[in-house]
Amino acid sequence: RGTMSAYGDIAAMATLLGGRDPDDTESPGPSGAPFNPGALPVAKDDGVAIPAVRPGKKDAKAIWDVSELVDDFDDDSSEEGEDGSGLRIPTYEFMYKQAINTADAFLGMAHNKDPGSRSCEDMVLKIHLPGTRSMRELDLEVETDRLRLRSATYKLNLYLPHKVDADEGKAEWDQKLETLKVTARIRDEEY
Repeated sequence: RGTMSAYGDIAAMATLLGGRDPDDTESPGPSGAPFNPGALPVAKDDGVAIPAVRPGKKDAKAIWDVSELVDDFDDDSSEEGEDGSGLRIPTYEFMYKQAINTADAFLGMAHNKDPGSRSCEDMVLKIHLPGTRSMRELDLEVETDRLRLRSATYKLNLYLPHKVDADEGKAEWDQKLETLKVTARIRDEEY
């Protein structure tokens, strides 16, 4: 047999498989149907037994049961900014603080600093709570990896992008902007 060109090889393969390129002006394969995985011939029984799933039987080697994996952390991904209890999810934004001095800023003396969040010391979360009059209306809980906020109107449950020192943080209320600003020290951890 002689050598074929690349186009000839592809055309021969397409003819063999019965497929058709939509850009080609050739006619479709012999069956006229498009080539896809559903068009492949499959034998009904190949002789291999498929084990049946037995409900209720526990795996002897399992470390834990699926029911033990339930996360008690509420999911706030429901539509229209409300969860099942009718509380609204406030808007929020993350910002970062970096401690630098004039030598760092003007002389470039800080060799371990860059504009990224991994070089920052503090994480600031601004939560916008329109209609809230004071911080006394809010129930705030900060853990190393998450934050929970509740009020009569709002509910916010967040996993934090960085682990923080939950004991050494502060929360400030801005009455004019109706905004809660939570500042927490980022824990310096290796990846």
